[in-house]
Amino acid sequence: MEKANRYIFAGEVIKVPVAWDEALGREAEDYEDYYDGPVYTPAGRPVLLTIEDACPEAEMVDDDPASIDCGSCRHYHQFPGSLLGVCNNEKRRARRSGQSTKTKEEMT
Repeated sequence: MEKANRYIFAGEVIKVPVAWDEALGREAEDYEDYYDGPVYTPAGRPVLLTIEDACPEAEMVDDDPASIDCGSCRHYHQFPGSLLGVCNNEKRRARRSGQSTKTKEEMT
């Protein structure tokens, strides 16, 4: 059975695989699936790395010009203890009609 951390956002369960990290010398979350673009929740919300560049629809919490990543956006919900989170901006939500999205379950 594959090890994974489970996070719950708006009633959806998001599983992030855990693997041995040689550099850290311990198990850690494996973010490889998230580097090539967002993975989507079943409801079509993007699951992104906190350090992703903010999108044009971003609304920064502090209006600081230095705020340039998802982690500074008021629409972004970061999972505690993880570098991942969910974008809750309706403008970024993938529509199932014709738009290709990858859910975490489809990738594993």
